[in-house]
Amino acid sequence: MLVLLLLIPVGRWERNRHAANELTGIRRVLAAIGPLDQPSLDAYRVGVGPAMDCLLYKRGSNPFALELCFDGAGRVIEAIDRTGSSPRISSVREDPSASTIRIDLARALALIARMKQPAQ
Repeated sequence: MLVLLLLIPVGRWERNRHAANELTGIRRVLAAIGPLDQPSLDAYRVGVGPAMDCLLYKRGSNPFALELCFDGAGRVIEAIDRTGSSPRISSVREDPSASTIRIDLARALALIARMKQPAQ
């Protein structure tokens, strides 16, 4: 029983360490993207997984090079960098409340709405 009680703080430490590492990766992708409404915004995905939307940014010939996913509270919960030889995924999808990174949800949804409009 004592061993099980000792595992609780170890589990919490590991959860926090994991979240910190994933959030570092998300911040790296956010920095590579820059402003959300920049011209390299090329695509979006709506309703990915449980209540998650994503914005995708072009780099070079890759229209899906950088991906930023957020939940209905504006928390950034996943980012993918496809600029290298293999994708680097940073995610706290399993525990969205662990994300301390937020974007302006209204602005992000407005960008998606604008991209849904047919080209004039």
